Amino acid sequence: MKILLQEKSIEFAQTPSIAEIIENMNELLQDNFYYSHIIVDGEDIVEDPEIFLEKNIGEITMIEIIAITAKDFINNLLLSSEEYTKRAISHMTLLTDNFYNNPSATNWRDLGELLEGIDWMLSMIKTIDQSIMRPANWNEVLTKTAALQQEFKQFEEAIENNDTVLIADILKYEIQPTFKSFAVIITTAIDSKGKRHDLS
Repeated sequence: MKILLQEKSIEFAQTPSIAEIIENMNELLQDNFYYSHIIVDGEDIVEDPEIFLEKNIGEITMIEIIAITAKDFINNLLLSSEEYTKRAISHMTLLTDNFYNNPSATNWRDLGELLEGIDWMLSMIKTIDQSIMRPANWNEVLTKTAALQQEFKQFEEAIENNDTVLIADILKYEIQPTFKSFAVIITTAIDSKGKRHDLS
C-alpha cells in the first residue's frame, strides 16, 4: 500500500492498521496542508474515510491525500469573508430601517441569518488565528474581532428582549461600522499577501 500527498509518499510492505494509516497521513500533512479528502484506488472518499478504510483495508493499493496548502486555505477563507462582509453591509441599512419601523417576520429571519453570519466570521477568524500562516495585518483583525464579539453579546441581549429600537441602534452604530472596517482590513490582507481567483 502507498500513501501519496503531491510529491511525497509513504509505502508499506505489509497491510498497515487504520491507526498507522492516519498517523502517516498526518505526518505527510503536518502544519503545511489542510486535509480535504482522499482518493482510494481512483475513488473519491469525502465522508467517513476511516469507515471506508476499515471495510476495504485488505484491497487498497493507493491512498492519495487531497489537500490544499495552509496559504491557499487561509486565502480562500479571507476571500469568502470579504464577499460575505460586503454582501452583509449592503443588507444592513435596509434591515436597520425595518427594525426602527416595526419589523416583519421576514426581517426577524434576516436578522437570524445575520447572527449566523457573524458567528461564522468569528469562527473563521479563530481558525486563521490557530494557523501557522496569518496575514501581515492580523493584529488589526484581532482588534476588530474583540469589538465584534462585544457587540455580538449586546446584540443577542437586545434580541432576547425583543428591543427592536436597540437592535436597530446596534446594527447602525456598532455592527455596520465594524463590518465596514473588516471589509477594508480583509481586502488589504488579500491584496498584500493573498491572491484573487482568475475569473476569466
